[in-house]
Amino acid sequence: MNLKRDQVTGALLVLVGIVVFVMTSQMRVPFSMSYPGPKALPMIAAFGFVVCGGGIFLEGMKKKEADKPFMSKEGWIRMALAMAVLAVYVFASSLIGYLFTTPFAAYALTTLFAKGSKSTLKGRIIYSVLLSVIIYVIYIYVFGLTLPSGSLF
Repeated sequence: MNLKRDQVTGALLVLVGIVVFVMTSQMRVPFSMSYPGPKALPMIAAFGFVVCGGGIFLEGMKKKEADKPFMSKEGWIRMALAMAVLAVYVFASSLIGYLFTTPFAAYALTTLFAKGSKSTLKGRIIYSVLLSVIIYVIYIYVFGLTLPSGSLF
């Protein structure tokens, strides 16, 4: 039996949904219709993962033609670099804070994925700074939440 990309994707989504459901079920917070609490959103997401993953899996079984290549070698390299940038960003933001790291991470990601577009250096810098400021204002002043301030400062 030759597995298609849709079947693998669907099976992984179902698996993720089951894992999220099991992990959410282990939370010691009561779940009721009057106050669903913090379990509600993960349970809904788990249900969605399972249903959508099952649908994707079944659609993949109906396909008769062979899959086209998913991503080129260059695409996989860019994806790995993006994951590395995000990992460094999470680590660095815990050390030096959100405001210092986010513009650099946003710039690195926009530069990484700007190949073939007409984005300029100045445009990517402005976008990165504006994105960081907008997210900061929304989190701090609208939602009243905090962002990482860094343990070094």
